[in-house]
Amino acid sequence: MVAQQFIDDGYPVSNVLKILRLPRSSYYYKPAGTAGKGRTCSTHTLTGDGIYVSNEVVIEHIRKILSREFVDYGYLKVTHALHQQYKYRINKKKVYRLMKQAELLYKRLARVKGNRLWVNELVPQPQGHFSYLEFDIKYIWIAGERRNALVLSVIDVFSRWVLGQLISYSVRKEDVVELFDQIFAIYPMPLRIYVRNDNGSQMESRLVQQYFADTEITQEFTRPATPEQNAHIESYHSIIERVICARYEFEDLSEAIDTFERWLDFYNYERIHSGINYLSPYNYLLSMGIDMVKEMELKKALATEPPIEDLNRNTVQYLGG
Repeated sequence: MVAQQFIDDGYPVSNVLKILRLPRSSYYYKPAGTAGKGRTCSTHTLTGDGIYVSNEVVIEHIRKILSREFVDYGYLKVTHALHQQYKYRINKKKVYRLMKQAELLYKRLARVKGNRLWVNELVPQPQGHFSYLEFDIKYIWIAGERRNALVLSVIDVFSRWVLGQLISYSVRKEDVVELFDQIFAIYPMPLRIYVRNDNGSQMESRLVQQYFADTEITQEFTRPATPEQNAHIESYHSIIERVICARYEFEDLSEAIDTFERWLDFYNYERIHSGINYLSPYNYLLSMGIDMVKEMELKKALATEPPIEDLNRNTVQYLGG
């Protein structure tokens, strides 16, 4: 090749290609199966202390992150976890390469009526933490009992913090009211609160609607067949499906309750969430100067009434603490 002869003699590549009117793509083209140009992949990774660590060690740290119960991270969240837990100076492309090399890339497991206020906006617009809540019910399978249980979850749109969760073989309209009563007794709440829900019988009942009206909380109903209008709680329940329902078989309701209690502690305080700057709900609030642990302790200290006791032994109410 004439161009290569001149280039080998020391002439600049760009000048030679320009004179010969040879496209750069033609010069650099390599047939399939041959080695192309490019930088050799690095074998070490730099830490925040300026120490180089072998990629094998990094892969072991990735395995450790992924081995934790309930973790379902892809390479992007693993990148943030490596930054936060091990102070690595590593980008997402390298993490992807290392995870692919070690076969650690995430693989999904196979497995209208009444007088109500309809939502005006597809996505809620919270003014601060706990100002806009979404709640919904999800079914979970109790294999040992061969029946479904129900999970009622309440999530904060702003921080993705789960304020409360009730697990039972049945959820009545009275249970919805009681769960919110306990949430409001434990958490410091803003003056203006919106709640958004679908059109389930428990949510649209006169008792629940009157409860929110009496407490001066605005209740919004999503349009029929529009789960995207309740996207935050739907997303949370899809995470539950992925990290709990697809991985666990429960012998009884008690075992499910124990698992969900561990999960919620992990979710609120540790789980990296892409929707809140790749932080956990607790750390996201903390980054804004809101320490939820201290907020709840202060609310408890100021409380004049003891917390409501749960008298149903087949029901658990988790309140995010």
